[in-house]
Amino acid sequence: MFNLRRNFRRRLFINHKHGALAVRIDPTNDRTLYIGMLVVFTAGFLVFMYIFIHPFFRGASAKNFLYVLPFLGFILMWYAIGLRITLWRAFGVELIVVEDGLLHWTRTALFWTRKFDIPAREITDVTAITPWHGLSNHVQVTAQGRSRSIGDMLLSDEASELAHKIDHAIKLAR
Repeated sequence: MFNLRRNFRRRLFINHKHGALAVRIDPTNDRTLYIGMLVVFTAGFLVFMYIFIHPFFRGASAKNFLYVLPFLGFILMWYAIGLRITLWRAFGVELIVVEDGLLHWTRTALFWTRKFDIPAREITDVTAITPWHGLSNHVQVTAQGRSRSIGDMLLSDEASELAHKIDHAIKLAR
């Protein structure tokens, strides 16, 4: 059942510590939905693999297997993409710290971690992206000719507040 308190709870936590900005963005609110999607996606992947690999163990030659190999690679690629998306949506946590002239950004989802360090002097723009549908509100940071999205699926007021705080902290760090 849809619960306003659970589905629209605040995921953004902002702290100012000793002149540094520290931000934590918790995982999305519907963790059970994404875990369920992961289970269904994995079951579908296993069914496809069984359907396409099983006939080759009944006397088919290795030459025939080469014809199916590109399709199996295609299915494996989409499984990896789906696995990444569902793991991120269910367990993804972002930590952003602006201090000593650097923007430290760490993304963690279970065993998968990515870290970025962006010098504040190279950041040219910080913008809150809030489309009309509200399904992909995020903050876009432009630096070194590349745009990076921080905070997927935020509420629109959280995205605006985060963009304002990061922009202000970066201007002070320069």
